[in-house]
Amino acid sequence: MKKILCLFSALALMLTSCSSDDSSSEAASGTLLPKKIVETSVENGKSGSVTYTVTYDGNKLKDIALSDASRSVFTYTGDLITKVELFYSSELQSTDVYAYENGKLISKITTKAFGSTPPQKLTFVYNANGTVNANQSEIIDGKEVKYDTTTRYTFANGNMISSEIIDGVLREKITSTFDDKKSPFVNVTGVKLLLDLDNHLEFDFYSANNNVKSVTQTYDNEGALEETATVASTNKYNNSNFLTEVFVGDAQDSFKLEITY
Repeated sequence: MKKILCLFSALALMLTSCSSDDSSSEAASGTLLPKKIVETSVENGKSGSVTYTVTYDGNKLKDIALSDASRSVFTYTGDLITKVELFYSSELQSTDVYAYENGKLISKITTKAFGSTPPQKLTFVYNANGTVNANQSEIIDGKEVKYDTTTRYTFANGNMISSEIIDGVLREKITSTFDDKKSPFVNVTGVKLLLDLDNHLEFDFYSANNNVKSVTQTYDNEGALEETATVASTNKYNNSNFLTEVFVGDAQDSFKLEITY
């Protein structure tokens, strides 16, 4: 989702939907769940697409299978997502293990199924001002080695309004503006608590609404602003106020997501 110009990295979180029957009792009750997601990209006039097929156990995520033969399998403990396994052609690639304390995510450990890469860890720190820091580290021979890199998330009105990558100095900040319509994931159990942007699927599981504009600011090694890029989307919605389409770009370079509920 980050491959069409650097601008489209800010849009990987915007999902879309195409409801075949907006007047259905399910749509009217506001209990829609995304079942199929189609991502279409055009780069230099050449198009490609990926389809995500989502299955559930009630309102809990069970499996997200991609048309490229990869899939993510979700494991819950109660209503909390505690493990996500990434497979490719039925072979396990990596495992994410989530830990919680008092109903809040406190850590995520990612372990590769093969190779010599040590387990990667994110530790979530909840600051007094309402922001959350995701501190990076790795586990070598059972010992945690901390990095300087931190991602700081800022929230407002149920949405993740900014993320800042800090590596000694601020390197990148993405600030987002949201609509007042429903996120495709608002009815999915446990996803809001994940906080971090899922590194396999890159969906904004946290936010209650939908991104309509993102401003990305990048900085040099001294912390001076190098570039500012603004991306605005054209959104559509169904009769139940769920997002129905996001489109960015033109005939040469574009990004589009569609979901069937």
